[in-house]
Amino acid sequence: MKKNLFPVLMVLALGACQPDTPTQQPKLSPAVTAPVVAAPPPAAAVAEVKAAPVSEDAAMRALAQKSLCFTCHTIDNNLVGPAWSKVAAKYRGQKDAEAKLVAKVAKGGGGVWGNVAMPPNSPKVSEKDIQTLVGYILLLK
Repeated sequence: MKKNLFPVLMVLALGACQPDTPTQQPKLSPAVTAPVVAAPPPAAAVAEVKAAPVSEDAAMRALAQKSLCFTCHTIDNNLVGPAWSKVAAKYRGQKDAEAKLVAKVAKGGGGVWGNVAMPPNSPKVSEKDIQTLVGYILLLK
């Protein structure tokens, strides 16, 4: 849905940058000086926005951002820590992968991906969120 910026631009152009003295202000017709009120969007557009589901990928990325995971990780490239896609590839098919990774994320640890240890993330990130993020990581290709 596109926003109509014309009313905002008009307010800025006409109201925010006026000269200091009334004699310096331009004479404008009443039609130009009248307040501009944007029409509300059609009900169908509002309903469409409310009904649009947030994709699981976007929700997982938002949770990772909130949990500060992207401070050290990205999905596809090594940063301070390994890329999540590489973690998924390494642990794919292992029965206890989820439990191992949940424990590693919660308690921290090192030695698997290099010299930089992963700091503990629990309790600042809830156990449920850690499990959700690990489940998402293991689904990556």
